[in-house]
Amino acid sequence: MSHPSGEDIHAAIGKAIGRIPSGVYILTTRHGGRDEAMMASWVQQASFDPPAVTVAVHKDRPVRGTLLAAGRFALAILPQDDTSLMKRYARGVPPGEDPFAGIEVITTPGGIPVPAGALGYMECELITVSDFGGDHEIHVARVTAGQVLREGKSFSHLRGNGFHY
Repeated sequence: MSHPSGEDIHAAIGKAIGRIPSGVYILTTRHGGRDEAMMASWVQQASFDPPAVTVAVHKDRPVRGTLLAAGRFALAILPQDDTSLMKRYARGVPPGEDPFAGIEVITTPGGIPVPAGALGYMECELITVSDFGGDHEIHVARVTAGQVLREGKSFSHLRGNGFHY
């Protein structure tokens, strides 16, 4: 079997990276009376002790400033059988718009709103942010609270190309 070269290697890499499975979450945060939310799919458990996760956040995301100022966020786990939340957040929430307009929410023990239709949530405290020179930063966070709200399978997907969502 021959290996791709030139422009073909970019396409081959994109297809290979796109096969990495990922979950779909709604990341929410609150700071100074301001709520923010975004869909996040690059989330991974990073540690047993302390329980920790990593989240990749694009540097241009409007939520980024509030997330860094708050130092806390929640990850709502989307159910496999419900695309309404995914559709609500897939295109992003324009700055200044209420991210929870028309969405029933609950509040985590630390006061962060999350969509009530989620399978569950994890409340997280930011430990560190790694800027490795890419278009995203890696946010490492300790999971300080969490709850399963209802049973079901979580939403996961494969991307057709590893160079875009």
